[in-house]
Amino acid sequence: MGRSIKKGLVLLTLVFAAVTVVGLEESLPQQTFTFVGKVMSIKRGDITAQGDNGEAMHFAVGRRTVYIPDRLPGVGERVRVSYYFKRGNNVGYQVEILPAEAPPNKK
Repeated sequence: MGRSIKKGLVLLTLVFAAVTVVGLEESLPQQTFTFVGKVMSIKRGDITAQGDNGEAMHFAVGRRTVYIPDRLPGVGERVRVSYYFKRGNNVGYQVEILPAEAPPNKK
């Protein structure tokens, strides 16, 4: 009976350690970034946008991504993507569709 208690305590300790490590990974503060650009392509789970300086960036998007307004952007629309870096990917958590720029007034 003493051996089974020791095995149970070891198992409980391992489970507790695994749950703690997973919980810490999810609760660590993440540094967030913002990118403004024009949508170049939209594929399942991926948006590519090109900034004003010509830099293109890829963003992983999914069911947790919030779109403002509540729709996917179209190719050519300007967007502001709020994202963080996770496991080698830019993960977009919010995509805001910006209003079209007004053409300059001709007088």
